[in-house]
Amino acid sequence: MKILTALRVFFLEGESGSSGCIKYPPNYWKLVREICDKYGIVLIADEVMSGFGRTGKMFAVEHHGVEPDMITMAKGITSGYIPLGGLMVNDTIAKHYDNNMMAIGLTYSAHAVACAAAVENIRILQDDKMVENAARMGKYVEMKVEELKEKHPSIGDFRNTGLLGCIEYVKNRKTKEATTPFNAKPSESEASNRMAAKVREAGMFTFVRWNYIFVAPPLMVTEAQIDEGFEIISQASAIADEYCY
Repeated sequence: MKILTALRVFFLEGESGSSGCIKYPPNYWKLVREICDKYGIVLIADEVMSGFGRTGKMFAVEHHGVEPDMITMAKGITSGYIPLGGLMVNDTIAKHYDNNMMAIGLTYSAHAVACAAAVENIRILQDDKMVENAARMGKYVEMKVEELKEKHPSIGDFRNTGLLGCIEYVKNRKTKEATTPFNAKPSESEASNRMAAKVREAGMFTFVRWNYIFVAPPLMVTEAQIDEGFEIISQASAIADEYCY
């Protein structure tokens, strides 16, 4: 397989994020890997959002039992304390540059402070078992959302992996009509705007987009903190309930 001469690449998020945490069908990643191997396509996993423990694995692609050719990374590599991005490549690609020059360069490549922050951040993730905590607390989050579903008819779906989840709001569970339409303008997002305002008013910060409320707390989160957060989400969900029919 001549990966290095191929011009074809295939990008996938390890797990879907801001698009709504849409779940891959069973064996999707494995089938993509097989197709890429067959046709000499470079398979790249985008782990900028889902990497470094967010999904209960160090990298989300590990949930699918597949090894990509490249992994893009940022955000979680330093927990956002200082900007840093990186690219991980497989041995085949890396060995090519043992005897070939990579003619690229950036002003702040290998910045010493950023790299030091990454090393310390990864050490803390490992020593404090934050990845394992994300997996464990993810199960607790899923249980709490099931409780909310009983209380709020506006909750149409919840998709989650570890601590990367998304509550989807609907006007009707049978028709699946969204509380706020996909890609709606701010002027068309009355319900979502009210829900986002309620979340901020209650003292919590999270991403509210269209008919989604994202659930992505810090990896060291506790059950008590999750309970507190979902009490606020319940208040926001009550607003969405007003639009149900």
